[in-house]
Amino acid sequence: MTRQTKRGCHGGRLSWLRRATAGAAIAGAATLTGAGVAAAMPTHVSTTRSAVVVAEARRTHFGKILVKPRTGRALYILPHGSCGSSCLLSWPRLVMPKGKTIPKGAPCLGTARFGTHHRLQVTYHGKRLYTFTGDSGHSVNGNGVMGFKVAKVVACM
Repeated sequence: MTRQTKRGCHGGRLSWLRRATAGAAIAGAATLTGAGVAAAMPTHVSTTRSAVVVAEARRTHFGKILVKPRTGRALYILPHGSCGSSCLLSWPRLVMPKGKTIPKGAPCLGTARFGTHHRLQVTYHGKRLYTFTGDSGHSVNGNGVMGFKVAKVVACM
């Protein structure tokens, strides 16, 4: 009798867990379909960790390149070496918005940490992306300056 009781309790507990899980899923779905969506989501949890930080555009003499989505400003990579503090005055980093970790807008994007605050800089094919202060509008004036190259769109490998 003791053996059957233990099995019965264990089986009952699993059954209860299954019922509770299914109930929570149904309640969550019902809440999300109703007007109480904001109340159902905790305020401290971000619903998405991604952000569109680049776009693709065509530029005369360069073909398809990466640009900033709203402004259309060209993006650049530094194929060799690194960009220190004096370099960053002319070449600001393309940084992920706070709380976002997944860059979107083109294939082959990633991130790399920088600084003591561990912010994320957007990368393309593993190379860090920068803008150029000498650009305005849709110009591409930074290609070749200080070793920087315009970020041309190429297939991922």
